[in-house]
Amino acid sequence: MNREEGNRESLFACAAALAVVGLAGVAWGAPERTAPKKDVEVVAVYYPHWHKYPKGTEWFGAAWAEGEWGFVKSARPRFPGHRQPLVPYPGYLDGADPKDVETEIALAANAGIDVFLYDYYWYGGQVTQEEALEKGFLQAKNRDRLKFALMWCYHERRDQFRPERGAPRRRLMTLDHTPEEFLGLIDHAIARYFNKPEYWRKDGKLFFSIYEAAYLWRTWGKDAKKVRTAMDEARRRVRAAGLGELHLNAQNLRPSQVPLAVEMGFDSVTDYGFGVWNVPKYGARYAAGEWLFDYGEIDGVLQKHWEAMGETALPYLPIVPTGWDSTPRCRLDEPFPWKGKENYPYCGTYTNNTPDKFEKYLRDAKAHVLSDPKKPGVVYVNGWNEYTEGTYLLPNNFDADGALRAIAAVFGRHPANEYTYINPSNKKLYTVPAATHENVAYGSHPQQKLDVFLPQGEKGATPVIVYFHGGGWEGGAIVDHILGSSLKTLLDRGVAVVAVGYRYLREARLAGEKPPVKACLDDCEAAVRFVKAHAKDWNLDVSRLALAGGSAGACTALYLGLKDDNALGVAALGPIIAQTSLDPQETREWIPNATYGGHAFGFRNFDDWLAHREQVLPWIERVSPAALVRKIAPARAPKMFLQYGSIPKPGEQAKDPTHSGAFGVRFKAICDARGIPCKVSAGGRLPCYGDTFKWLADSLQNGKER
Repeated sequence: MNREEGNRESLFACAAALAVVGLAGVAWGAPERTAPKKDVEVVAVYYPHWHKYPKGTEWFGAAWAEGEWGFVKSARPRFPGHRQPLVPYPGYLDGADPKDVETEIALAANAGIDVFLYDYYWYGGQVTQEEALEKGFLQAKNRDRLKFALMWCYHERRDQFRPERGAPRRRLMTLDHTPEEFLGLIDHAIARYFNKPEYWRKDGKLFFSIYEAAYLWRTWGKDAKKVRTAMDEARRRVRAAGLGELHLNAQNLRPSQVPLAVEMGFDSVTDYGFGVWNVPKYGARYAAGEWLFDYGEIDGVLQKHWEAMGETALPYLPIVPTGWDSTPRCRLDEPFPWKGKENYPYCGTYTNNTPDKFEKYLRDAKAHVLSDPKKPGVVYVNGWNEYTEGTYLLPNNFDADGALRAIAAVFGRHPANEYTYINPSNKKLYTVPAATHENVAYGSHPQQKLDVFLPQGEKGATPVIVYFHGGGWEGGAIVDHILGSSLKTLLDRGVAVVAVGYRYLREARLAGEKPPVKACLDDCEAAVRFVKAHAKDWNLDVSRLALAGGSAGACTALYLGLKDDNALGVAALGPIIAQTSLDPQETREWIPNATYGGHAFGFRNFDDWLAHREQVLPWIERVSPAALVRKIAPARAPKMFLQYGSIPKPGEQAKDPTHSGAFGVRFKAICDARGIPCKVSAGGRLPCYGDTFKWLADSLQNGKER
């Protein structure tokens, strides 16, 4: 839960209706949901360990009621900048709940992912964790938007979940290591999965992958002919069932082992992942006590691996890793850095696995596939949701939906005219028109990105609203639910919109920014200047420039419009549920139960901030909207329209002090005393806070308020 969550009935009163629209379809068109045939398909590994299942309860007791989510929630940072604990924006999804899986499918499909490849645990006729597939995916109402396939996890099942370092691992399930075991799984898949219309066919053939194909060969007596006979029988059974042909994929082989895969009867090869052990000189560095490895170090190594595998006899589906961090599976009382010889999960960790680097690897992988004469047609990504190994794509508190944006940038959204995202504060899905220009970099940091939405059919230069999302400067969706609810309306009225992403307080603290909020504010100012510099490129009339935002983003908009006598030349401001003061003393006078703001200045809490107010008073005077509106020349001030959910009655304690309408009332009083145009509104009609955007559009287009 971020700092801005609390009593938000008024804040989200209109959000539910929009979220339903986002899932069901949108007014700007009801496009075909079946994905078109692509030159390169994207397969993401799906790890089914995020729900209760009988064997889990048997092995681990009642504590396993939510799968591994307990490890995710309790993980802690082991070093400066460590991306822990992870908080998925949709919440801690239950993989066996079809409604939760519908959220995953909607996000994955829109970002350009084509297939979820399910880890499948089959041991001599016993299967575990299948609830994620059978109760989750196959019961999801939107499952037609994505395909699925099986990957047999051919390894012994051991307890690797926060084990004692160096101690023997408890064996949970063991394989039979027989052809009969394999063929039993094939019969099971024929009966339950292969006949589903959602099952993925690669080049028309049912795709079935085997993790650790070399281990299968070894445990079957190193008899390739024996394996080939079983593979041939599997194909015969699939044909006999009237299901066509079977494509068998082998995982985790070295180039020198591919001839063995050919002999065993496999059709293609790939890798499950590309972990830290692939960085240059990993073994020696690890032995010397190095535990952290930059994700960028595999650039070049990864591509050479693809090339080496691509030169073998079988098509190779290139792997693109999202990262690696297995520390959530390590005991919390084990000191870091680990001591002694590697023993999973006590191994190295990738750092700096940014969406930008991930996108670079995706582009390289796509180019590799398209240039490969064997035409593998697939890029393989690990993974969708293996959070406790640091391989995931789901939007989260560190990168928002940056990883999904990276996939969309390389492989295209589906449908192309829609953008589906999750709003972290209410954990709901939204679908809005796709940006005309998405993920435009206005700086070098991965979070310094903006989306440009341009109205269609406008002959002249259009007015523009630059919007800053909320989230306490600690997270959020670049197009949050507040903007998302009015985006199409603004575009239909001929107003361009630019949605801005920026560094969060976490990144600011790591960079040594003081106060941390300075980085957030500086980024947003840089974004506005970038928009003005590119006005001709996007046909924008920046003499009709407005700034808007929600919550912390609204505070940012006020700051930028009032700073230095409105040096940015802003015509109008539309702050929504804004904090109009960043002075703890003033805020407590206005709202006695206020608790928000100390984190922006590097303090543990509000009271700590208040106690040390004098230390940061120069910065308060520099960035607080209330202080700035007292200084600005009235003739230079932009017109302002502030909107809140409600205005508290005199003497009434604010139910949501972080977004209290008292902020607006007190701010307007300052403006009135100085002759500065300022309106404050409470409530409003659907869509959410649409009154602000309507006022801004009228003000920018007609030069008059309504």
